[in-house]
Order: sequence, then C-alpha cells, then structure tokens
Amino acid sequence: MPSQEQTAWIARVLGVSLRPPSTARMPAGELLAQFRDAKEAVDSGITKLQAALRDTGDEDLVRVAEYGLYGMTGGQGVALMKALMELRTAPQDKQDAMAKAARQAATAYKAAVVEHALADLIDDNPFGVDVGIQARLGPVLDTIIRAA
Repeated sequence: MPSQEQTAWIARVLGVSLRPPSTARMPAGELLAQFRDAKEAVDSGITKLQAALRDTGDEDLVRVAEYGLYGMTGGQGVALMKALMELRTAPQDKQDAMAKAARQAATAYKAAVVEHALADLIDDNPFGVDVGIQARLGPVLDTIIRAA
C-alpha cells in the first residue's frame, strides 16, 4: 500500500488516481485460512531450499540450512496465528480489540519476515527454489493489516 507521498507522486507524475484500499473487515476465519495457506507454501519452499543447501555438501551451507532460515521469524508467526484465532472466537464486544491485536501482529510479522534483509536473498536464491516470501506472504499480511 503506497504512502500519501507515493500516492501524490503517482497522481502528479503518472496522472493516475489510486482507489483507496477497502477498509471492510473480512471474517477472521478467512484471514486465518489465507495466512495459513501462504505460510505453508512458504514453509514448503524453505524446506526445499534447505534440501538444496544440504545437497551441496558445503559445511557452511549445511549449517545455514539447519539453523539460519527459520530464525528470522522471531516467534512472530505464532503470535499472528494466536491473534487471528482469538479474533475468530472473540465475542462481539471484544472484536475491535482483537482486530487491532491481529493487525499489530501482522505488522510485526511482516517487519520480521517480509521486510527482513534475508527475504530477498531467500526468494532470489541461485538454487531455482521458489520460496515466495514476498509474493505469497506479503499480500496476505497486507490484507490482514487492512481488513482485520
């Protein structure tokens, strides 16, 4: 989602007016399913990349495969899953607070994973493994941030 400055530049330079993003809430169960699907797809890609790293036989790459790829999340994925599950089951009078918690958890996860310096390196790996951190997780997290 572009900032106000970016939106103004797009309008000024390109002559295009962007539509404001929808602020309608999506059902928490749907947000949870989208996140779970994207995370599972990325986890599968990471598992394949780990196998490719191990297959090199290089001790440094094997070490990266064993310890380095999942360390970038810092537990934020668990916090986001918890927030989405709590939002899904929250009574009506707690929905706003739980939605805010889910948005904050999605923002933290995005900062920890999608915006992490390793995300581009993992996605653009030389082993031909499609991980999709940016392509799969980024849009889903943006949806949660916007629609929870």
